[in-house]
Amino acid sequence: MSKVQTLNPLPIEPAPAYENGHQIARDLLHHIELQLDRMLRPDSKDLRWHHVRAVNLINAQLSEVATLLDETNGVRS
Repeated sequence: MSKVQTLNPLPIEPAPAYENGHQIARDLLHHIELQLDRMLRPDSKDLRWHHVRAVNLINAQLSEVATLLDETNGVRS
């Protein structure tokens, strides 16, 4: 039986993955900001209750993201 020789793997550093994830988060925030600017204004005649529901769901999810960021950064509210 022949002995299989393996290479020593290089350690994987978290910085490149973190930098990539951070940039994706910033891109998503920019996209969200643009979409929020496109939403109906409060005085629009087309405003309906499903728009209110949508903005409340958005706020709930953004609140969870804000809480996660606070926890990650060691911020206490």
